[in-house]
Parts: sequence; structure tokens; C-alpha cells
Amino acid sequence: MYIKPQGPKGYPLIGSISKLASPNRLEWLQSITNTYGDVVAFNLLKKKIYLINHPDLVKDLLTRNSDNYTKKTVGFKIIKVVLGESTFTSMGDEWRRKRLAVQPSFHKSKIVNLAAIMTDCIEEMLTEWETLCDDGQTLQLTDAMMHVTLKVVVKALFSSALSDADIHAIATAFTPLLEATNRRVLLPIQFLHKLPLSNNKKYQGYIKTLDDIIYRIIKERKATDDKPLDLLQMLIDATDEATGLPLTDQELRNEAMTMFIAGHETTANAMCWLWTILSTQSEIRTKIEHEVDEVLGGRTPVAADFPNLPYCLKAFKETMRLYPPVPILPRHVEKDATLGQYHLKGGSDVLFSPYLLHRHPDFWDQPEVFDPHRFDEAAQRQRHTYAYIPFGGGPRICLGNNFALMEAVFIIAMTTQRFQLNLHANAKIDALIGLTTRPKYGVPVVLKRRQAAKKNLLTK
Repeated sequence: MYIKPQGPKGYPLIGSISKLASPNRLEWLQSITNTYGDVVAFNLLKKKIYLINHPDLVKDLLTRNSDNYTKKTVGFKIIKVVLGESTFTSMGDEWRRKRLAVQPSFHKSKIVNLAAIMTDCIEEMLTEWETLCDDGQTLQLTDAMMHVTLKVVVKALFSSALSDADIHAIATAFTPLLEATNRRVLLPIQFLHKLPLSNNKKYQGYIKTLDDIIYRIIKERKATDDKPLDLLQMLIDATDEATGLPLTDQELRNEAMTMFIAGHETTANAMCWLWTILSTQSEIRTKIEHEVDEVLGGRTPVAADFPNLPYCLKAFKETMRLYPPVPILPRHVEKDATLGQYHLKGGSDVLFSPYLLHRHPDFWDQPEVFDPHRFDEAAQRQRHTYAYIPFGGGPRICLGNNFALMEAVFIIAMTTQRFQLNLHANAKIDALIGLTTRPKYGVPVVLKRRQAAKKNLLTK
């Protein structure tokens, strides 16, 4: 016998839309799971929504029955305006075709070729920080992390094809595009986005700026014999497994735009949360410093160093547990289905939240405590694999996970070699939960040179 999910009644006509649209949406989602259990039903306007908050059930919808839980939601339609039909937004056979073509470009063996691009960009950032350290200035870490992660993904995609003017144009268009997309997802009333308003015209202008650069570089790359080892070239060389045909220019553009979105803000936000936590966790910061000094000394890391910095990786994974890059994910229920013991109606939507799953007390001991040792091998083997899903799960798990992990570890290691980052005394830290998990008021820090870094410089 199947169970009909229960939940809050909400208000007449609008249901619970005011709760889900509020800044405190995660607290509300947590409260209704506390009251009604791990599957909760509620209404948004006329649509039935189910909140799923158990790893067994999330695994089921992302794996065994994934074809019945599609991305035909309003949120994904809004994102598709920016990304087009890519491996992130497409569905069914179209998604399988794209995934098979693109996936080899993100294999670990290919990502190691991009390590030098990562470290070059990080080194540029840290060199700029030296003057701030001398002057005792406050650094706005959110801006710095957004800048370096954008530069890394742009260079990894396009290698030396971009001028400084191109990079500036991308950064200038990309930040407001992300912010506007966040707002659209939080208030998904689509007809408003089609009105001839100045904000909508600006939005299309940001997309056009990025499109012009991406299409120009694709055209130039195809016309030259120079074939650098960057992600664009890997995508150009990729072929459809069934037809043997390469990706079209539009498909290349869509994948490039997806990498901008997936490989930029999410990593930057996670790095901001990590430095925020470490500034108050001296014991953990000391362990990171010890590992970095032991493995690297004063030299720049290379790809082969990545597996030798396990504590840095554990600290980053634990940061993504507490502050997952994407806090809430939707799916559309194509037809009537059973999920565990629960009956779900076709035409409804489901939500699941990495943020809630990562703090589920049945699967995490003292879930609010920051503890990198949760990611020791023995601890990971004992844990439910879908209790921790910062990159999603199932066949649609994020393609860029290996890229993001290597980049994050290198940022941690290279920054730790030279600096300690301490929160400014007046810092106000709060999470802004939208499409991503962002620090609402930014993260102002004061830089302090490390003694170990000074010694390394003296011995060079």
C-alpha cells in the first residue's frame, strides 16, 4: 500500500509560494520535513510540489527512474535561455548524445593538462595581493574568488585565444548576467521576462556579448592549424558516437556557456565559505598549512601533487557539505510514479536539497560541526553515497567535478603558502540562497603573510 505525502496547506490560490520565495526558504523546507517527514507535499499556485529529503529516495529519482524525473521545470527553462541545449539542460536521447560526445573531455587524464593554466591564474592573483598585504588593506574575497575562477575557466576553455579586452568584456557581462538569472529563477514568472523592459534588453545584451566572443573564437580556432590543449579543442575534436559527426558551432557555444556557469560562480562561492570557516578554525588551518609546507615547500604545485594534498581536498569537500554550490534542485514528474512507499502525481514537480541532505541528522553526526575527517576513506565507505551530492548524482552528475576539485585544492595550497586570510572585524557573514549558495554581504578579509612563506622566499 502506497502512502500519500502530506504537507502544509499554504494560502488560498498561491499555496506556499511566499514561503519558497522568501530568503528563509531553506529554514522553511527544513521545518516542513521536521513536521511531515522525508517526503512532503505542498502547492505553488496550482502546481503540486513534492520535497524529497532522504538519500534512498533521491538516489531512486536520479538513477533507477531518472527518465521519469526530467528538467521540464520553469527554473530550467529560464536557465536554458542562457545555456541553450547543452549537456546540463537537454533531456532524453538528445542529452545522451551530447553527454557521450562531451564526457571524454572531462576525464581525469585530460584535466591534468589544464593544471598549469590553473596555477598561472592563481599566481597572478596572489602577486596582486602582495601590495594589499603591505598596505594593510581589506580584500573583498568574493570579488577576488569570482575573478580568479572566471579567469581559470576562460583560460581552460580558450587557452591563449583571448585578449585582456576579451576577458574584461566577459567579466563585465557575466556578473550581471548571473545575478539577473538568479533573480529570474527565484521569481519564475516567465511572461515578465519577455516584456520590452530595459532590464530584459540588458539581459539579452549580456548574452549577445558572450555569444559574439565565443562564436568568434570557435571560427578562428577552426581556421588555424594551432591546436592547443584546451577544453575548446577537446570539444571540437569530440564526435557523436552514433554518427561520427562533430559538434556544431551552436553546440560548442552551448557547452562553453555551460562551463562558464558551472565552473565559475559555484567554485568561487565555495572558496569564500572555506576561507570564512578557516579564519575561525585555527587547528584545521594549521593542519592545512603543515600539509602544504610538507608537500610543496615554496614551489608551485603541478598535477601530480593533487593526490598528495588530501587534507586540503577533505576541507574543501566538507565546505561543500555545509554550503553546497547549488542548494536546491528541481525535477518534473512526467507520469504517475512511486518513490519508495510514496505515490507521486504525473505533472507535478519534485525538489530535493543538497543543503538539507548534507545536514540530515540520520546520516551525519553533529551535522553543523565542520570536520574534514568526515571524508577520510573509512568514513566515506560507511556513509550513504547519496547523503552527499554537491555535484548531483546518477548519470547526470556534474561533468566538471574533477576540474573543480583540482582547481580548489590548488587555490587552497598556493594561497596557504603565502598568506593567512582573517575575517575583518566588521564582517557580516550570512548565506544568500538562490540558484547558488552565496555570501550575502561579501567576505572582507585582512591578509597576513605567513612566516613559512617568508622563509621559503629567503631560501630561493
